[in-house]
Amino acid sequence: MSMQTQDMTKVEKWGDVPNEGWYRVRVDKVVDQAKDGSGPLLSKESSEPICMIYMKVQNEPHVGRLIMDLPSLQPHALSKLKAYYDAVGYIPGPEGHDPERLVGGELFVKVEHDLYKGEKRAKVAPYNIKSLTEGPKGEMAA
Repeated sequence: MSMQTQDMTKVEKWGDVPNEGWYRVRVDKVVDQAKDGSGPLLSKESSEPICMIYMKVQNEPHVGRLIMDLPSLQPHALSKLKAYYDAVGYIPGPEGHDPERLVGGELFVKVEHDLYKGEKRAKVAPYNIKSLTEGPKGEMAA
């Protein structure tokens, strides 16, 4: 075995909350149905319909880092999902919408930290979802 030269004190642990800041991401996967196919994906806390958006960071030094978001699918709370749609250029009409149309789309999101039941979590607010042409109005994540 040979000694490796990387400084492991600077390596994040798997599952750590991403640093606050802007990230360029690509939507990797969207889940809006229960695993068993029995219906919509429901929030564990509220039992209301949600979708899970899995995004992979595209900018260095965070390439490949996973960021997740859970926008609501309740009619009165669709503005966050619409912000994602706008950012990737998907403009659904009166016929409805398909969250899976986000897959492959690239955009900027700003991660902020939030406390939930004493645990630090990453949060993406609707006003922190921007298209590539809008871009972040501040610095990128460090």
